[in-house]
Amino acid sequence: MNELLASTHSLDARLVSVLILVDGARESDEVNRLAQEGHLPVDGLEILFHGGFIDRKFKGSAPPAEGKAPSPAEPLAPVAATPARTLERFNALYAYLVEQTKALLGLRGFIYQLRIERASTLLELKALIEPIGKAIEKRQGLGMAKHFMRESERLAVAAIAERDI
Repeated sequence: MNELLASTHSLDARLVSVLILVDGARESDEVNRLAQEGHLPVDGLEILFHGGFIDRKFKGSAPPAEGKAPSPAEPLAPVAATPARTLERFNALYAYLVEQTKALLGLRGFIYQLRIERASTLLELKALIEPIGKAIEKRQGLGMAKHFMRESERLAVAAIAERDI
């Protein structure tokens, strides 16, 4: 959490993106799959574990699945975060969450809309993705929920890592 909340990151932006995917609820296989889909380092969990960023208690401290050869990751040059850029990414995630909650949950999503409006940080918005996704799954089905979760996570990771993925 300290790494995610710091104004300057000591980690490569791609590893920060993998770290964001480690939310305590996902298994290592799912984090590895999401990392691969997002073109993030497939050995990111191992790097984070050895760097002390995730604990052995996390189920994701196991190495990546066999057959997936880790690709050497070239460090990315850090992107200078500007307040305008950070606000733009926050607003993109905020707008997506509000729009999809209204469209997919209707009046049942009113409480979630209030929670979205009260969120003042990217991490608060990210914390709302899973509960809204579960509500969408109950109301609209697994397919719609997966699409919502995938796009929301992409926007959240891009906002927190301050780069497009």
